[in-house]
Amino acid sequence: MSSLPLSKLTAFLFLICCLVAVVYYNKQKIVYKIREWYFRMKRSFGYSINLNDSFVDDLESGLSSHNFDIISQNEEDSRSGLDELAKAEISKIMREDHLNFDKARLLYIERKFHQHGIAADGTPTDPRAVMFN
Repeated sequence: MSSLPLSKLTAFLFLICCLVAVVYYNKQKIVYKIREWYFRMKRSFGYSINLNDSFVDDLESGLSSHNFDIISQNEEDSRSGLDELAKAEISKIMREDHLNFDKARLLYIERKFHQHGIAADGTPTDPRAVMFN
């Protein structure tokens, strides 16, 4: 029979099931990280990738995430990457506040909203504003 006692086998199977559940729950993040790693490795070995150079620079600067994916669907994009002023401000927020790209981008947008008289939830802060539901 088995050399493992039943309790150890049950604990091992439980651990495997938990691991499978965690991987399944985070599969989009895992796939994105693998794809990001693949593009970085491919570029470091001198192979060309199907992004224009500006988007590659943005990717290498950490200005991408699985929520703001600049890797996929940019093969034929003729734009010159992300906005330079926004990139600089978001990078500054990431460095100073030790935030990841998504949180720094959210903070940047909330600050822009505030500058334009818009609350974080998207409603105007002007007391004269009339809104209908």
